[in-house]
Amino acid sequence: MFRVKKLDVESGSSLVVVMNRQNARDMNIHLEDRVEVFWKGGSFVAVLQLSDFSTLPGEIGFMKEVCDYLGGKIPEEVHVRPVVKPDSVQLIKRRLFGTPLKGGEIRQVVFDLMENKLSAVESAYFVASAYVQRLSFEEEEALTRAMVDAGRTIRFPGKLVLDKHCIGGVPGNRTTPIVVPIVAAAGFVVPKTSSRAITSPAGTADVLEVLCRVDYSARELKSLVKQVGAAMVWGGALDLAPVDDILLKLRYPLRLDPVAFLLSSIMAKKKAVGADKVLIDIPLGAKVKDASSARDLASRFKYLGSKLNMEVRALVTDGFQPIGSGVGPALEAIDVIEVLRGKGPEDLTEKAVGLAGELLELGGKASGRELAWKLLKSGKAYKKFREIIEAQEGDPGVKPRDIPLGEYVVEYPVPEDQTYLYYDSEVIAKVARMAGAPGIKGAGVKLMYPPGSKVREGRTLMKVYTPVDTRVPAIEKFLEENAPLVSREMIIGTY
Repeated sequence: MFRVKKLDVESGSSLVVVMNRQNARDMNIHLEDRVEVFWKGGSFVAVLQLSDFSTLPGEIGFMKEVCDYLGGKIPEEVHVRPVVKPDSVQLIKRRLFGTPLKGGEIRQVVFDLMENKLSAVESAYFVASAYVQRLSFEEEEALTRAMVDAGRTIRFPGKLVLDKHCIGGVPGNRTTPIVVPIVAAAGFVVPKTSSRAITSPAGTADVLEVLCRVDYSARELKSLVKQVGAAMVWGGALDLAPVDDILLKLRYPLRLDPVAFLLSSIMAKKKAVGADKVLIDIPLGAKVKDASSARDLASRFKYLGSKLNMEVRALVTDGFQPIGSGVGPALEAIDVIEVLRGKGPEDLTEKAVGLAGELLELGGKASGRELAWKLLKSGKAYKKFREIIEAQEGDPGVKPRDIPLGEYVVEYPVPEDQTYLYYDSEVIAKVARMAGAPGIKGAGVKLMYPPGSKVREGRTLMKVYTPVDTRVPAIEKFLEENAPLVSREMIIGTY
C-alpha cells in the first residue's frame, strides 16, 4: 500500500507516477516500466519514474496529468503492481527499423497513444520513424482514420460543409479569419477549427483569441455553427482527433513536422467536423521548399481526401515573403479587421480573396473570385465576421485602436537604399518570438513597407512591440547581428 502524493509537475504527455527508488528495487520494477495503480473503485496504467527525494519510501507521486485524468478524485492510498509493455512498443521499433505497419497496427499505436499507454520517449520514436521512412499512402490513410475514430465527430445533415487549411510557415499569413466570413456570407457552413502556433509567432487560434473566446467543446461548436453559419475555434479543446494534440506536443521541442503527420493531422480534423469540400493552401518557400515537393504534397492531400470521401483542392501559393503588415497575435488581428473593413494590406487582401474565391467555386458557385470581392466590398463579410465574434463571446464592435500592443518599441531603420525590398522571413519570425509572441498577445513585429517596395535609407523598416523592457536589449542585439533583409538574386543560375 502506498500513500498518494500530488506532484505539481507535468510529464508532457502520458500518465506518469513517481516511486521511491528503494521501493522499486524491492518490487523488481524499473525506470519506464508500466505499473497498474489500483484501489477500491478505480485503477489506471502509468509509466514509472524513480526518485530518491520527491517521494519517500511508502509514497507514490501523481504527476499533473494523472491528477487531471482522475478529475480531482484522488485516492489517499493505492496498490501498485507491474504490467507488461503494450505491443505498440514493438510495432514502433519495427517501423523505426524500416518496416511499414499495416492498418490495424497503426490503429493500435494510435489508440495506445490516446489511452496514455506509451511513454513520451516511446511516442517520440513513433514520430522519428516518419523521418527514417516516410509513411506509405496506406499508413497515412490508416493513421488518419484512427485519429478520427479516437475522438468525437460532428455532422451537419443536409448541409454542404466547406473548410480550408494552410500548412503554415509564412509570417503574418492570417487568411482564415477573412476567408471564413466571406464564404459563410455566401450561405455555406464553415466549422473552422484551427491550431495554436507550433513554429510560428502566431497560429490562427492565437490571433482569434485576441478578439473572442476560442476554447469550445464539440457540442458548443455545433451550436455556434447552427446560430451563425460558421465558427472559428481552437481544435485542441474539441476532442476532435485528440491524438493529434499528443503528437503536436512531441513534435514541438524540435519543431518537427513530418509530412505524413501534417497530412493526417489536417485531414483527420476536416473529416471530424464533417467537411465535404476542403481547400488546402501550400505556401511554396516556407515549409515546402520547391515546386516538385509542393506538387507531391498536393497530390497526397487529394488522394487522402478521396479515400475519406472529401473533395480536396490544393493551391500552391507564394510563401517566400511575409504577408500583411503584422506578425504576432494582436498585430495580425488588426490586419484582419482592417482587411474586412476595406483598409487592410493589399497582399493579405488579395490572397484571402483568391482563397475564398477558390473555396466558393469548390462549393459550386460560379465566378468565385468575383463573388468574394463583392461580399468583401459590400460589407457582408465584415457583418458575418462581427456575428461570429459576438457568438464567440467577443466584442463585435472592436476597432484596431482598441487592441493593445506592447508598450516598448524597438525601431529598425533601413540600412541602405532598397530598390526592391525582400524580407528574411525566418529572422522576422524569430524577432517576433523574442518579443514574446505568441504567448504575449501584444508582442510582435509591424512591417512598415510591403515586400517589393522601394525604400530610402534611414526610414523605419519595422517596429518590434514587446511589453517587457528586459527583452529590448536582446532584440536590438539580435537585429544588429541578423539583418531582416536579404538580397534578391535575379539570376538563379547559368546552364
